[in-house]
Amino acid sequence: MGCSISTHAVEDENDPFLQGQRANDRIEQSLQQEKDKSKSEIKLLLLGAGESGKSTVLKQLKLMHQGGFTHQERLRYTQVIWADAIQSMKILVIQARKLGIQLDCDDPVKSPELFECKRVLLKAKALDFIDAGVAGGSEFLSDYVLKYSERYETKRRVQSTGEAQAFDTEQAAQLEAPLDLREISNNLEQGTSDDQMFIREQQRQLQQRARTNEEVAYAIRALWRRDHGIKQCYARSNEFQLEGSAGYYFDHLDNFARPDYVCTDEDILKGRIKTTGITESEFTIGSSKFRVFDAGGQRSERKKWIHCFEGITAVLFVLAMSEYDQMLFEDERVNRMHESIMLFDTLVNSRWFRDTPFILFLNKMDLFEDKVRRIPIRKYFPDYQGRVGDVEAGISYFENIFLSLNRTDKPIYVRRTCATDSQTMKFVLSAVTDLITQQNLKRSGIL
Repeated sequence: MGCSISTHAVEDENDPFLQGQRANDRIEQSLQQEKDKSKSEIKLLLLGAGESGKSTVLKQLKLMHQGGFTHQERLRYTQVIWADAIQSMKILVIQARKLGIQLDCDDPVKSPELFECKRVLLKAKALDFIDAGVAGGSEFLSDYVLKYSERYETKRRVQSTGEAQAFDTEQAAQLEAPLDLREISNNLEQGTSDDQMFIREQQRQLQQRARTNEEVAYAIRALWRRDHGIKQCYARSNEFQLEGSAGYYFDHLDNFARPDYVCTDEDILKGRIKTTGITESEFTIGSSKFRVFDAGGQRSERKKWIHCFEGITAVLFVLAMSEYDQMLFEDERVNRMHESIMLFDTLVNSRWFRDTPFILFLNKMDLFEDKVRRIPIRKYFPDYQGRVGDVEAGISYFENIFLSLNRTDKPIYVRRTCATDSQTMKFVLSAVTDLITQQNLKRSGIL
């Protein structure tokens, strides 16, 4: 009997039909596993115009579900914010002149100390005060030049169309990465005498930089706190391009001026590093695995969006409510809210998202509530019929505009947010992830 079973087993092993059947079964099983995995995996796409706060939403997700930020990320933000703080104060000085605002620091007789502070500031070159390698190398320098170079400002003005656009194929300029001298080993015992001398020289330069940073920080702090014209210019910052968190940078300047400072969570939430291309992050939330795609919002980045449109569970569109009175960085003749309206219209009615639910974040609500009491919505949106300074009327007005753009049967869920407020965002993101999970289960036929 034993020989008979053994013989049959050998025959089965040699049977081409049975071998093919087993291979087919394995493939079917693998495909089913992938299908089940795909059903349980949630793909969330973060979209919106530039500087709307998409990346800040992603930062909040990292804090909640990924253990926060790495030490290297904290060091990077310190460098970027310090450079932006220097440039932001320079912008206020320059724009004050363009707007005809009188500055105390322009009078060497009445305000000799502020006059000297202005001299120190304008003489300072931000790139000399930071470690560009730690700040992000060529990616940081490219963004820095695009933001602050007069040549690129002139180029943007010349190329300005004055029309809201969905996509643009303009390529951002790329610069060579500078040599990061601080990457050299700091192990003096193992290095040669030349290495030791070189490293000591780097340490001496870092100490010198710290002293120089203090001088520049003192100058910026004095101008921010004591020059009445600077505050007047800051109040009109919607009329030119200024970092949204510039006030926060100035208020915490002593920290960012220290070369050894390590950014806190709040600093990173306030700081801004431009998103280029598509970043993908994975989070495990409850029993669900989330893959979140954050797409750069400026026009030059939108051509890359198409690569991550397929198989999306939900789209989270972030709208900066406070920017109804501001113009695009890349085209200063186009209102930022108009651009967002056009962009949302294109996306919500796209064939790619025919059955994809949308979640609309009305973001920067804290700034909107403050601004709407000072700057009338009707000045930029003449058909607004609400009362001047009425926050709720303003919110309803913009919310209705966006909801009316939907020409499909898909649901749009609206949430009011302040992406830099961790407590509020924890509540909102928890509710949103629950909502998306439920939608995914329904789509998969589980519910």
